[in-house]
Amino acid sequence: MIKKILPVLFTLLLAACTSGQAATKITVTVKEFAFDPNVITVTAGQPVELTFINEGAVEHDFAVEVIPVTDVSTSGGGDHHMSGDHSNYALHTSTPAGETSTLTFTPTDPGTYKIICSVSGHLDAGMTGELIVK
Repeated sequence: MIKKILPVLFTLLLAACTSGQAATKITVTVKEFAFDPNVITVTAGQPVELTFINEGAVEHDFAVEVIPVTDVSTSGGGDHHMSGDHSNYALHTSTPAGETSTLTFTPTDPGTYKIICSVSGHLDAGMTGELIVK
């Protein structure tokens, strides 16, 4: 009986330990045509809260097409006016000029993932970065 209960208790204990972790908080300033910082390093399994401050004159967004993540949510910002469908991105938030938005998520796999601004023409202007998950 104990052999059956121990794995369940261990799983519950592990879930309790990871779900209560405080998020790593990072502020990213966006403007024409850059993310600052443009390299963001986080830890796999650790919740992340990215706050985007748009100091630019136009809308910008933050998108990562492929990255294994859980618990994704966004707040602030606004409707995406300057480009199309964003359902293909694992991570995405849009931030109108002069506004702030927040993207929270938990990365699950180490690796280096490309960040882009998917607003039309911004990627071509070099608005990219890297999200490094250790």
